[in-house]
Amino acid sequence: MVQIGDIHIGRPETANPIVADVLEVSALWDELVSRYNAIEFTQIVQNFAHDVDLKLILSKGLFNTLERQVDKLEAEMNKLKIPLPERPPKSVNTPSTSGILQDRFIFGLLFTGIQSMLKAHIEHIQVITTMDGLRKMLIDFVHEELSLFDKMILYGKLKGWLRNPPKFSP
Repeated sequence: MVQIGDIHIGRPETANPIVADVLEVSALWDELVSRYNAIEFTQIVQNFAHDVDLKLILSKGLFNTLERQVDKLEAEMNKLKIPLPERPPKSVNTPSTSGILQDRFIFGLLFTGIQSMLKAHIEHIQVITTMDGLRKMLIDFVHEELSLFDKMILYGKLKGWLRNPPKFSP
């Protein structure tokens, strides 16, 4: 039920059930696949991270954000009877003795991933215009991602890992 001034607008009980269109299904699919990829990426780089704070950020991002959002997306897709993509493995254990991935590089990949997800969320919100619950869920995801983005900037500054362009003075 929506209230605009004195007018109450509701969905009559005799209305047809809500059905997603092909763009909405595609947006949901992309959101879920992106989370699955982020989960697998996080599991891999956790094996290489040395910085205690970075390990905590990766762990919290995995369990407090990614897994929770996956649960919401899977529930919506199940409700709409959309087949789910294949889930990533429960864990990925990679020997981390090579030292190939440095903490600064892991941070950079993570930061770039957050920036990409912000763009994807906005694009998907533009597609999901008629399904109020889905649109609201993605708007909530944007708020979460913006909060993470802000915290990552502060963390990157603290560690000296942000790649800032040179100062310009005309």
